[in-house]
Amino acid sequence: MRGVNALKFAGGLAAAILLRLPQAVPNVEPVMAFVLPYSKAYGALAGFAFAFISVLSFDFISGRVGVWTLYTAVPYGLIGLFAAKYLGSREKRSSYAAYAAGATIAYDAVTAFMFGLQFNQPLWLTFVGQVPFTLVHLAGNISLSAVVSPLIYRRVLAGKQENPSGDVFGNASKVVH
Repeated sequence: MRGVNALKFAGGLAAAILLRLPQAVPNVEPVMAFVLPYSKAYGALAGFAFAFISVLSFDFISGRVGVWTLYTAVPYGLIGLFAAKYLGSREKRSSYAAYAAGATIAYDAVTAFMFGLQFNQPLWLTFVGQVPFTLVHLAGNISLSAVVSPLIYRRVLAGKQENPSGDVFGNASKVVH
């Protein structure tokens, strides 16, 4: 893991987990939007660890630990692992969105298949039930990754600020006398 800032890593992990708790819309969660910039900034192993720990921790905190904890945490870890390579030198929002789209489809396919196996559900029924779930998951992950991921990367991890003065509100916050 290349030069991981432990405070930023732990802070991002805490934010990804805590922001997931009040889940107003099922399957719209910030995990992907946090995993991608952390993978880009800190590399494949840190990306795997961030994603894996995020899923594992959420299941423990929410009291939902089960066999699914492993078959959801490991694939999400792999998403973090491969994101480092894919995002590499890519800076555009569309890169985050494209990766989120492909990763979400792959993740939902693997986890749905495992869920169906675990509960002895017919494959066709698993697929039919998964479609609306995946559509919502895609909408959430693509939009959050396109908007939030670049901000986290630039402002938190890379130390770049859109406004060089460091003032979040820019000139609008200055009081004119």
